[in-house]
Amino acid sequence: MQWKPQQPAFEALLNALAGEVQPLYLVGGVVRDALLGRTAGVSDLDVIVERDALTVARRVADRLGWAFYPLDEGRDVARLVFTAGTTPLVCDVAAMRGGDLFLDLQARDFTVNAMAMRWQGRGSHELVDLASGQADIAARLLRRVTPTGLAEDPIRLLRAVRLAVQLGFTIEDQTQLQILRISDTVRLS
Repeated sequence: MQWKPQQPAFEALLNALAGEVQPLYLVGGVVRDALLGRTAGVSDLDVIVERDALTVARRVADRLGWAFYPLDEGRDVARLVFTAGTTPLVCDVAAMRGGDLFLDLQARDFTVNAMAMRWQGRGSHELVDLASGQADIAARLLRRVTPTGLAEDPIRLLRAVRLAVQLGFTIEDQTQLQILRISDTVRLS
């Protein structure tokens, strides 16, 4: 798959991260949007590594002058922020859930977000699509990855509606039924 960040700061960050740890994968919305041809204005990236995300992110942030924020020390997740340009750039760096790419992608919300692109510098990148996300993008369909994924994080119910509207996608029937069932259990506090 061909993809290159439009912002030089992102390219420098990805190359620096890849110099520290391999393999390095971009995941989620950036992969989905690249497949949709929506590459303009990307200001946030999600990256996963096998382990030591906080340590690697801290080292690279210090070297490149990005701000470093530990988001979740228990799950090994950091946020890097670059504010030298006109638009702040954000990159979340996380350890793979379960220490495994397959387990990480299976834990994601929707098939269109459960794809990974292995960063290999300039040029072509290996696309990993274990949940048929490309087919759902082609069909303009929003489908849950697993039957339990939406129940594990009720905020995903709102994300489903937002993504369907933003992308012009249809929510798949079983996903829609589960959203309706779960929505009755959500309470505002």
